[in-house]
Amino acid sequence: MPLLNLVHINLHVSDLDRSIDFYERLGFTVMHDLGRNAPRPMAPVEVSPLSQHGGGMVSGAVMSLGDDPRCATKIELIQFVDPAPTARPFKPNHEVGVHRIAIRVKDIDATIADLRAKGIVIPSGPHEVHTMGGLQRYVLFPDPDESMLELIELSKA
Repeated sequence: MPLLNLVHINLHVSDLDRSIDFYERLGFTVMHDLGRNAPRPMAPVEVSPLSQHGGGMVSGAVMSLGDDPRCATKIELIQFVDPAPTARPFKPNHEVGVHRIAIRVKDIDATIADLRAKGIVIPSGPHEVHTMGGLQRYVLFPDPDESMLELIELSKA
């Protein structure tokens, strides 16, 4: 059986309300409440010797860039309440694992201006690179817990 599509990206956050506010300023809306105001247990699931899943009390929300639950771009924000979240150490650019989350936009200049007006810090850019058969313009910026986000505008130049 073939894989169908990416359902969501899970981000562990240190402050759920702060992260929800941040992602709402990007254009996401809360689609499902996962114990946002009433933490609930998350059962542990064995994954590998180097990875853990669950095993604590969590609050969370699923946020969406669209309203179709089957094909919208979604992120799942989870805040561990017990045990408490720990700060993420510096992540060098050569470390394996998820490095950034990329989101396509139609007009990167207007999007940057809009997000900056909403208080989102975008430190530089846009930058340009020729790839995928054309010109790609992009910016990189962190979310409140330093997960790297990328906005990309694709053109045929």
